[in-house]
Amino acid sequence: MYWTYGFIVGGAVVLIVAVLLITILLVARNIRRLAAEALSVAAEIETNTKPIWGVAGANDIVKDIARAAQSLEGRVKGIQGVLERS
Repeated sequence: MYWTYGFIVGGAVVLIVAVLLITILLVARNIRRLAAEALSVAAEIETNTKPIWGVAGANDIVKDIARAAQSLEGRVKGIQGVLERS
C-alpha cells in the first residue's frame, strides 16, 4: 500500500518537474525573442543618434565664426573711430 503512495508522489514530482521545464523553455524562448527585438531597436537608436556626435564639430565651427565676428567687430570699431576723428 505504501508503494502506491510512493508511485503517486513520484508521478506528481515528475509532473511538476515537467511543467517547470516547459515553463523555463517558454520563458527562455520569450527572452530570446525580446533580445532580438531589443538588438534591432538598439541598431535603430544608434542610427538615429549618430548626428548628435556631429554637434561637437558644429560647435567648433560656430566658435570659430564667433571669434571671427568679434575680430571683425573690433576692426570695424577701429575704423569707425578713425573715421569719426576725421
